[in-house]
Amino acid sequence: MKGSVFSSLVSITNGLHRDNRQKKDFKYLLSDFKLNPKANNAVFKVNFKKPLNAKKEYYQKLIFIETENTVASFSKEFPVNATTPENKYSYTILLNKFDKYLNDIATYINKRGITADLNNDDNYIINYLKVSAIRLYAELQEQYGQFSENTTFSISEIAEKYFNDETFDVNVIEKSTTKKVATKKTSKTKAKPKTSFGYKSNDTSTLLTVLKLVNLKIDLLDNRTTVEQLHELLLAKDFTNTESQIYLQCETTQFSYLVTKLKPFFIYFNPTAIERSGKFVTKTGTLLKANNLHKNKVHNPKEKEEIDKIIQQLQ
Repeated sequence: MKGSVFSSLVSITNGLHRDNRQKKDFKYLLSDFKLNPKANNAVFKVNFKKPLNAKKEYYQKLIFIETENTVASFSKEFPVNATTPENKYSYTILLNKFDKYLNDIATYINKRGITADLNNDDNYIINYLKVSAIRLYAELQEQYGQFSENTTFSISEIAEKYFNDETFDVNVIEKSTTKKVATKKTSKTKAKPKTSFGYKSNDTSTLLTVLKLVNLKIDLLDNRTTVEQLHELLLAKDFTNTESQIYLQCETTQFSYLVTKLKPFFIYFNPTAIERSGKFVTKTGTLLKANNLHKNKVHNPKEKEEIDKIIQQLQ
């Protein structure tokens, strides 16, 4: 599924109903799934039934992460030095986006017959998606409603407006009671994000050989990138100082699997660090995001056995 989770999960052609992965696949996907911290500017929190199987937990985490990241991004959309017209424009853009999310989810619920029975996997996931989208709308109004001339709605009114839901349980979305207390700064400095992947071995030639073999087997890189450039980036003490972009030619599922297999040989080689580097470009021409790697993590990608054999040379 491509794009925002709020759009992809309710896509008629590629939505949740198209996901035929098995229980073991979701358990595998969850094996190194790390949640981002809660957005520190959040006003609301969602109280939802705990997911009781791997599929529900996987999608609950995907939706939670995107929701928190979206709320956290408000600070960039409304910078402190922005003018009022700029803030009004940002508000309109976000409001239109959330409006589309809610309308698309409502359409999907109606067409797919989604009910409030949370024991059913698809019902659980789409209802959690619905609640999270309502929360985003409420967060925007609560934090930046002063930049809009549109009517503001309560949470129950949002549910009724988009889903014709007059019995929506407003307790599922509540204001956070956490108080942010200002404290004096201490001499302790905040750790800087790592800017290297931290290859553990001094034997860098074997890594180059492995990368060349993988490239031959799965067409890892397109013709704009050499294996040597990838090798240099993986060994760089500071990848922000390297100029090369790594253009991938293989399927994202294959690269995600390769990352998982290479991870033990590095200190910081993981989806988060790959996104932070800003150096990896997918075959569709977009920068590779951590969420792309998580969503495309499968246990049995194409050429799995060959990749495993090649990686064994690093052991």
